[in-house]
Amino acid sequence: MNKAKLMVLPLVIAMGVGISSVALAGGNDCAAKRSAIENQIKEAQRYGNTAKVAGLKKALSETNAHCTNSGLIKDAEQKVTKLEKKLAEKQDDVREVQTDLRQAQAKGDVKKVAKYQKKLTEKQNDVKEVQADLNQARAELAALKS
Repeated sequence: MNKAKLMVLPLVIAMGVGISSVALAGGNDCAAKRSAIENQIKEAQRYGNTAKVAGLKKALSETNAHCTNSGLIKDAEQKVTKLEKKLAEKQDDVREVQTDLRQAQAKGDVKKVAKYQKKLTEKQNDVKEVQADLNQARAELAALKS
């Protein structure tokens, strides 16, 4: 592969990801999934990516054969449950680090205090990320149910 193709490849991949994200953001029902896959097929054809076209056509066939809105709701509910568990675990991690931080502060161990403050910030950021994912999953579930 020459250098020009190597430089274009990440751009094409990024465009494909962007297109699929935008298409899926339009809706979560089976019709939206079909539409998103069809748009991805058109893009892959436009770039001459026959392997991707074949894979997407198979995905479209599977979607047409098996996609039901009740199945999507079930999947969304499972995603929410999984994220709720993950959030609880992350919140437990925060509580553990807070305990460690308080103990280090009580002992006056400056090094450990700094270590645990940094760790606490990281764990709190993890909680925020999972909470955002959970909020999004709940919104998608609500949209599917409406």
